[in-house]
Amino acid sequence: MRSCTVLPFILASLALPAAAQDTFTPEKLGVEAHIAEGPNVLVLDQSWNGPSKIDVLGADEGLKMKGNMGPGTTAQMVLSRDGKSLYTGSVYMQRFVYGPVTVILHEWDLATLSRKREFEIPTKFAHVESQPGLFALSDDEAYLLAQNATPATSVSVIDLKAEKAIAEIPTPGCWTAIPATGMKFTTICGDGTLASYAWAADGSFAEPKKSAKIFDPDADALFANPVRAEGKLIYLSFNGNLYVVDDSGEAPVLAETVKLTDGVIGKWAPGGSEAIAYNAATGKLFILMHSGAKEGSHKDPAQEIWTVDLASKKVVGRSPAHHENTLAVSKGDAPVLFAASEEGNLTRYAYAEADGEVTLTKAGEFEGLSSFPALITTDF
Repeated sequence: MRSCTVLPFILASLALPAAAQDTFTPEKLGVEAHIAEGPNVLVLDQSWNGPSKIDVLGADEGLKMKGNMGPGTTAQMVLSRDGKSLYTGSVYMQRFVYGPVTVILHEWDLATLSRKREFEIPTKFAHVESQPGLFALSDDEAYLLAQNATPATSVSVIDLKAEKAIAEIPTPGCWTAIPATGMKFTTICGDGTLASYAWAADGSFAEPKKSAKIFDPDADALFANPVRAEGKLIYLSFNGNLYVVDDSGEAPVLAETVKLTDGVIGKWAPGGSEAIAYNAATGKLFILMHSGAKEGSHKDPAQEIWTVDLASKKVVGRSPAHHENTLAVSKGDAPVLFAASEEGNLTRYAYAEADGEVTLTKAGEFEGLSSFPALITTDF
């Protein structure tokens, strides 16, 4: 009897006029020609088991996703000084676990997130975690310096106009290629020295000019990637010391050392992948720090971000961190910090200074942005 009652109801519903039903309007999808205007933060999500990606987000508190670019595996990146072109180097594996590989240098247009051009570079390109000292533009941005490892170390000098490598400079026992003034770079070596290498437009290069011993690799090892401030390189040590190096001459020279953690209770030390950033407009260094430091903890995530005034060489701020191990800072007079954690979260920090004291306050977060956020850069 119940079915006899339901059937007329169903038939009546089917007989309702079309006007009584909701009108379906299909969504129209399209592709924007340009990303939204405004400052950006770029986060390289490096992959070792497939394509890497570079996420481009608005740099305000909302951290709104604008889009992404997709280079190959074990990617490196560097942004041009004007913020218009992003260069990436990455690997394409024919059979992935064996066989030939191709290494491609891409130039991307940041405004449209599209490829401008691409060409092959030497396959000795190092398959390693992204670091700024492994893939860098020369001082005049006419060349790109790419770190090689076979595992023997060398640096490929790539002529961007000619779209080819013009030199492979052997750098035995040394790592990174930090651009210096002119056609020259500085590298850090395992024996506690630094070395300068110079090249010419025809691909020729000079013998390295090595420094005297600058640091003790056993007692106070250095993070390999420095920042450049006021023309000098500032290296950060595992123990929390700053080594200020002048590489403007033929060979690097130690200009000064600064101890940041002496007398500080809690055994504080730097940690992370990219643990130091510098804002020239304010003259401030920012360092990821953790307590309870011990042998091997130089990769530990941050509990605090310390602000160091470069003029006074003093710590002028200690702000809470959120488990980050990579950071970057904007270039302007009102610096904005961005830091990423191993969990893939990106945190934005606002900067405030009063009576000589600096405070960094969490002002935005994008949770679960990346799997391996190895490198961050900004275009402002």
